[in-house]
Amino acid sequence: MIDLNIGGACPRRAITYALSRALVCPSGPLDAPLPFPGIGVVAVNGDLHEGVAMFSRIAAQTGRTWLMAGFADDYTSICRDIVLMRPTLVGVEITTVHPFIEKDGAAMILLSACATRAFAFDERGRSSDVPAPPRSSVSRGADRGWGELKRRMIASAVGHEFWPHESWEIRVA
Repeated sequence: MIDLNIGGACPRRAITYALSRALVCPSGPLDAPLPFPGIGVVAVNGDLHEGVAMFSRIAAQTGRTWLMAGFADDYTSICRDIVLMRPTLVGVEITTVHPFIEKDGAAMILLSACATRAFAFDERGRSSDVPAPPRSSVSRGADRGWGELKRRMIASAVGHEFWPHESWEIRVA
């Protein structure tokens, strides 16, 4: 769990915008265009089970990796989890992850909650397994990863009267 308070702006749209760009084009501009189909990122309020079921089916049907950021409700800025749903030859791999940057200047990757698996994304938004970092670097790397993500979220959302970027929302009742 991490507090993604970004100066009063809603963190949901900002995380869907910033996370994909941090993973796919880490050295590009904050508003870099993303490849399609590439990676999909959604934010969900409440119980994650329905969202995971729905987006894991979409991942299986489309071959597209999805990330789901989970928040308790419409009001909290605390992100409970980020769930990775990645198509495989036999189904969909589902695991909880968090952003990770091993050292200053390194690309952001996703590290599994148990810190035994790591995932990187190429410029086309395709995920691949990469070696997990040493356990001794997990805490500091997670702090760097969340810090960079939050910096990107703030840059994309704060200081604008309205959301300034092209995007869309899905609301599931």
